[in-house]
Amino acid sequence: MKASNNVWRLILLSLMALANISPTLISFWNYDGGELKRLPMSEVTITDIQLHKIQAAGREGKVLCVGPEGGGVKVTVCDADSGVPPWHSPPEWQVKEVIFSDLNRDGEEELSLLVWRPFQPWPVDRFMPSGGRISSFRDDQNMSCHLILLGLTGGEIKELWAGSSLSDPISHIQAADFDGDGLQELAALEYSYDADPRKASITLWEWNGFCFSLLTRQDGGFSSLLPLPIGSGNVLIANQDL
Repeated sequence: MKASNNVWRLILLSLMALANISPTLISFWNYDGGELKRLPMSEVTITDIQLHKIQAAGREGKVLCVGPEGGGVKVTVCDADSGVPPWHSPPEWQVKEVIFSDLNRDGEEELSLLVWRPFQPWPVDRFMPSGGRISSFRDDQNMSCHLILLGLTGGEIKELWAGSSLSDPISHIQAADFDGDGLQELAALEYSYDADPRKASITLWEWNGFCFSLLTRQDGGFSSLLPLPIGSGNVLIANQDL
């Protein structure tokens, strides 16, 4: 595998960010539209790497900014004179991760929030003797994991889509085009509510027009995840504690 010194420095920084404990096993995974396949290092030809931290997203001709506020987040239109009131995460939310994305594939960037909040059953299930069909989708502190898309629409910053309690929580959410079709997929680590989050599986999801459908899952004890732009697509770098 050939790469310039600068490229190698970027690769090293990426691997160091993933390998936050030792010992660890770094692996490369490619999605070809069918399943995740592990790539030998000899098959990884790096043509371009752009590692950056996105700080703002454009929507409806405006730019959204996000920042911490107390234990949550505050989202504003970066132009202070926009007249658009800010959005604040509710105090009972635990906002664990925030990324900018176009996961709903509408051509405009939104915020994807990974949120833990007090569990609530579906309204139709509130009076079921069994507790409802999603009664187990929570941890022992009665908190459930959710993915929420937030953006500017109709002159207001509000939820574009909010998912129900996830059957299994996720972490390390990433938005990137993994199959080279020009549309973003959601990559995340998935584990059970009562399991070790550092022993998770890699999952890929895509927007189906209403919610997210699972594309593929790679079981294993993975603890970190990072997309690496390669050619027209992206390869996932994952680390696995030994």
